[in-house]
Formats: sequence, structure tokens, C-alpha cells
Amino acid sequence: MNQDDPLDRVFPRLLAIVRENPEPVSQWSRMLEVFRSEVPAAPWARMPVPAIGKDVDEAAAWLAAELKAQPAAKGIYLGLDTLNMEGGRGKNVEFGGTAECDPTDDDESWLEDDLDHGDEHLIRGLVEMHAGYSSPEWEPWSEFCDYAVFLGYSGIVLGAAMARASGARDLLVAWGFHDGDLFLLGRSLGGKWSPVED
Repeated sequence: MNQDDPLDRVFPRLLAIVRENPEPVSQWSRMLEVFRSEVPAAPWARMPVPAIGKDVDEAAAWLAAELKAQPAAKGIYLGLDTLNMEGGRGKNVEFGGTAECDPTDDDESWLEDDLDHGDEHLIRGLVEMHAGYSSPEWEPWSEFCDYAVFLGYSGIVLGAAMARASGARDLLVAWGFHDGDLFLLGRSLGGKWSPVED
């Protein structure tokens, strides 16, 4: 890690907030404080405010439908896509599942298998924030936001949504960039959702 890079400093704190028991409004507020403390010159006051409750509701409905469509899946992959949102007409999360996973084990080798892919989803708050930090005034920090804001907000939304949608299924859930870094988000065992700890 390069401690001169704000992303490297933010990253462990971002993961710690995402991997708490889901309280999305509080989690997002604290995550913004972390971003402000590490990148104070960015115009955070003008960052669009996402409708986090609605984003969680919509993601929970999507996840419930995808889990129903793959009743044998125990390993769940939620891949982020920053390039195909099409101004709110596209998608930014893809779903994959496999039965070849032990939800009690943090082993991530199942992510290398062929996953059964389902329908894709759009977290609308990410579209709105992306439009904000893609403006010229954000240019010095747009790369930071494309990683930290996208990963952090999606993790909060998807963690809260999965806690609601997983039901009694035993699951291990990973999320992250479909063409890059992936992380364990949490697991459901005996109907209880819990974050994965480092």
C-alpha cells in the first residue's frame, strides 16, 4: 500500500464500514465522513444525495428474485459495472451463483468457476453520484470516486438488501468490480446474515 494515496488510506476503513451489520443510512454518513477526512478539497457538499432506502428496497426485490431463480446456489457473486449505466437506462450490478461453495468457509476459489448468471440490476444512487463526480469540478478526484464511492455505496446497499433477501438460505456473498477487485461481503447461515470479518 502507498500511504500517500488517499485510496489506500480510505480502503480499510471503507471495508470496515461496509462489513458492519446493515444500518445503511448511518453507514453511508460515516463513509462520507471518511472520504471528507482523506480528500478534504473535493466538493463533497455538492455530491448528490442518494435515496438509500429506495436503493435498498429495489436491490432486495431484485436479489430475492435472483435467489428464487437459482435455488441451489450457495455462492453469490455481485459484480459492479461502472461503464454500462447509460444514464440510468442500463445496469451497474450483475448476479452470478454457484452451488460449488461452502458458505461457512471464507475460501474464494468458487469465484473462479463458471457461474450461472442472472438478470442485471441498476442501483440508481450510483448513477446520480457518478453523474455528479463526472463533472469538471470533480476531475482531480473522479478516479478516487469511481473506486471508493462506487464500491462503498454499493457494498452498503447490497449488504442491507442481501440481509433482507437471503431468508433461511445458507449463502456466502462476494461483491466488487467485475473486471477487478472482489471482496467477501457477508454470509447467511441458518437465516442470520452476518458480515465477513478480516
